[in-house]
Amino acid sequence: MTNIHPTAIIDPSAKIDPSTVVGPYTIIGADVVIGKNNRIGPFCVIENTTMGDGNDIIASAFIGVKPQDLSYKDEPTRVTMGNGNKIRECVTIHRSTDVNAPTSIGDNCLLMANAHIAHDCHLGNNIIIANSTGVAGHVIVEDRVVMSGMVGIHQFVRVGTMAMLSGGAMLPLDIPPFCIAQGQRARLVGLNIVGMRRAGLTRETIMEIKRAYKILFRSDKRLLEACEELEAKNPCAEVQHLIDFCKASKRGVAQAKRKINENDGE
Repeated sequence: MTNIHPTAIIDPSAKIDPSTVVGPYTIIGADVVIGKNNRIGPFCVIENTTMGDGNDIIASAFIGVKPQDLSYKDEPTRVTMGNGNKIRECVTIHRSTDVNAPTSIGDNCLLMANAHIAHDCHLGNNIIIANSTGVAGHVIVEDRVVMSGMVGIHQFVRVGTMAMLSGGAMLPLDIPPFCIAQGQRARLVGLNIVGMRRAGLTRETIMEIKRAYKILFRSDKRLLEACEELEAKNPCAEVQHLIDFCKASKRGVAQAKRKINENDGE
């Protein structure tokens, strides 16, 4: 394969499309399947991974290596990655501990330098994760989430679609869709209006989400009571998703900071 640098070490069982470029000193182990038109830079290690097409792995990334879990016993677990992702320097993506549920990365995600995705995580599409952010095991991140630098996410937390996490935020609880969260024990500080607009949500939908946010997080109602009130009004699909996300929480949902601002999130 002329696109593989002569210093790269490739396990004979690895399946790599001829259009994929592999840089110097990269190691690709057994049980790896790599699709078309990927660019894998120097000094990367890829094991137990299925990768789609058009991904750009810059340098020194570790993908599909063993999870940092003491219960792991060398089971044939793996990572799956979609198409069009950009993986920057020194990113680590660990394979799962569950043979039947690989650690997964969707399509068109950007993982910046030193980001860490632990075992059994599931990331959707169009996600941006900035430098030195750590995502612990069993975390679910829905589509179009933006994480700033040095965010820390506890195991089993969920982050809803189009949420935005401010720099240095620490997440012990679920962050609902469309919300902005910040702080050492992250709380909600408003809505990601810009993200919703960029995703193509209509003005009417955004206004309905804003009304729902006030009822869920700025009223004195209990969360489940507020969910039932909103559900009785036949909400739009986006508000219904927000309701369903909150009702399904097992760790609990982050609450809003106690300040009232009618233009919050604008």
